[in-house]
Amino acid sequence: MKRWIKALLRSANAELVRYRSEEQAMLAAHQRFGIRDLRVLEVFGAHGQISVDESRFLGELVRQSDRTRPIIEVGTLFGHSARVIAMNKDRTQELITVDNYCWNPLGLAREAHLLATRLALREAIETQNTKVLDMDTGSFYRSYSGPPPALFFCDANHAYEAVKADLEWARRVGTSIICGDDYDPAQHQGVVRAVDEMGGPRALVDGLFVI
Repeated sequence: MKRWIKALLRSANAELVRYRSEEQAMLAAHQRFGIRDLRVLEVFGAHGQISVDESRFLGELVRQSDRTRPIIEVGTLFGHSARVIAMNKDRTQELITVDNYCWNPLGLAREAHLLATRLALREAIETQNTKVLDMDTGSFYRSYSGPPPALFFCDANHAYEAVKADLEWARRVGTSIICGDDYDPAQHQGVVRAVDEMGGPRALVDGLFVI
């Protein structure tokens, strides 16, 4: 039945949408908003963005990194932080950004999400020695055979176990600069707990931490 309904809606260029509670509140507050307005607000609002101060700090860290060794980012989403990294690294320094594209705030199909991110990072891919990998972090860690990263940026799954595994891998392989986003006790307790167990932030700008 669900497939039939979806096929019928698609034939009419329509789609069935279930609003989350926060979306319902937003619609109640802004009567003229529709689903597209909500999705755009999510992308250009809280999800996947880093602040101006965080971007400056990340840029400083990137410029301090050893240009002969790669930068690795886990958690690409739509490439906002990857662009900051690409703009501040040496053109020849390799940037590897890893995501399995299993979630995005727009509710895009996985293939559309991956394509949108690769298009957003197209110039970095073509001219700035950037690789956009479609794989889960566990598979990437098991397959990685390159030199110790100059910098590791952690912004993938924010659950405690996942963040801990990311940070432990970065330390185990000898990463020089280990940093990440969303050190925020109110919103991301898993990130805070994992970072604190690694010794806590030795530097922190907004939610962007260095351990």
